[in-house]
Amino acid sequence: MTRYPKLRSGLFRATIGPIVKRRFLRANAMSHDVTAPIAGAAEISDAIALDEACDRALAAARAFAAFDGMLAPHLAYGWCTKPEYAELHLLHFEDHARKYGAS
Repeated sequence: MTRYPKLRSGLFRATIGPIVKRRFLRANAMSHDVTAPIAGAAEISDAIALDEACDRALAAARAFAAFDGMLAPHLAYGWCTKPEYAELHLLHFEDHARKYGAS
């Protein structure tokens, strides 16, 4: 909510990023490489238990819902409204669930 570890270039976030964001939002679907790491972020272990992963996802969703500050620019899409962030994160989650057979 307050920052990403590493942002794409300002040029990317001002040009290609918003185009991709609009495409995902219009299609109400996202497709991306679910194995790609987030640049600059700590590696996520595959060894996490499903219950713990669900608890962490719910805690993040609750924290986002309660957050009332200025949202950081998305690492690729640039500035997003809170409703856009909510929808994009839902689409992102659904894409992971679909590709890992959980949908």
